[in-house]
Amino acid sequence: MGNKKVTRLVVIAMMAAISYVLLLFSFPILPGFTFLKIDFANVPILITMLIYGPGPGIAATAVAGLLDVVTKDSSLVGIIGIVANFMATMCFALPIYYAVHKHMAEGIRKQIRYVIRGIILGTILMAVFMSLANLFVLLPLYFKLVSFQINLSTLKMVLYGVLPFNLIKGAIVGVVTGIIYGRMVPWLQSRFQTAKH
Repeated sequence: MGNKKVTRLVVIAMMAAISYVLLLFSFPILPGFTFLKIDFANVPILITMLIYGPGPGIAATAVAGLLDVVTKDSSLVGIIGIVANFMATMCFALPIYYAVHKHMAEGIRKQIRYVIRGIILGTILMAVFMSLANLFVLLPLYFKLVSFQINLSTLKMVLYGVLPFNLIKGAIVGVVTGIIYGRMVPWLQSRFQTAKH
């Protein structure tokens, strides 16, 4: 029992560290919105959820975010970015987890079908939720803190920047997630079946 708990903590910590490293390799995808950057930090978080459940996945996301704040930017602006990333990660990863976790014992084709459903739902949820969060909270607070003036209204920034960014991000990260998931299914299944949720 003790060894299983230690293994669990080691795996969660390892996935958090991988997620943090992937945060360092973010890059913009929309011209004019360089502050919106895509990364693949969601992938190890999703793997953590599939192995041990949503709680450890949430914990790994929080640890990765904390590492990012401590090592890169501990200002309020940096914290806002990490909070936004945390919310986006949960919106994307949780639907995939709940779409797949009851079907892990089924064949790979059926599992992939549920993965795709989860990715589509997660992408839509992430795009809608993050658009509303940016419209009413995150962008107004961000611009107030940095005293940054732009020609676009907050609504237009959301419509032209945040919304398409999250849709594109969901599609790109979803494809990568599907590929990695397909290659790691046997290992994930063996770990998942022994995990207690």
